[in-house]
Amino acid sequence: MKIEFHHRWGGQETWYTKSMDWARNQKYPWNQIYKGIIQWLWKHWVDGKIEMEMDSVDKQTESIVKQWEKDDERPRPEIVETGVFGEEGWSISMSDPNLDRGSEESESGMGTTSNEIRLAEKISDPWDYSGDWNDAFIGFDNEFRKHSGDVETR
Repeated sequence: MKIEFHHRWGGQETWYTKSMDWARNQKYPWNQIYKGIIQWLWKHWVDGKIEMEMDSVDKQTESIVKQWEKDDERPRPEIVETGVFGEEGWSISMSDPNLDRGSEESESGMGTTSNEIRLAEKISDPWDYSGDWNDAFIGFDNEFRKHSGDVETR
C-alpha cells in the first residue's frame, strides 16, 4: 500500500499553486501536458500583470508631471550676474517676485538718544520691601536671617 501526500509550507495559495496540485494528481501523460499548459499560462499571466502595473505607473507619472507643470506656472526668480566670477567687481543678485513684497518698516518704541522722554511710570525696585505686606514679610524674613546668621552678609 502506497500513501502519498503533499503539503505546502507557508505562502498564499493562488490559482497557479492550486492548478499545479491538480495537474500533479493526474495520470502520467496528462499530468506533464497539464503542467506545461499551466506554466505557459502563468508566464503570460505574469506578463499581463506587469503590463497593467506599468500602465498604472505611467498614469501616476502623468498626474505628477501635470502637477509639476501647474506649479511651474508661478513666476520664476530673476538671476542677474555682473562681471566675471572671481574677478573684482563680480556680483550676483536674485529677485523673486513671490518674495519681493519685503517687510514693512517698523518704528522703534524706545528712544535712542539721551534727551528722549522717559517712561511715565517708574519701574519699582523688586528688592524694595517697603510696599505691600508680602514684600514687608520678605524683608522681615531677610532681616531675621541676617541677624540669626543663616544668610551670608557682604
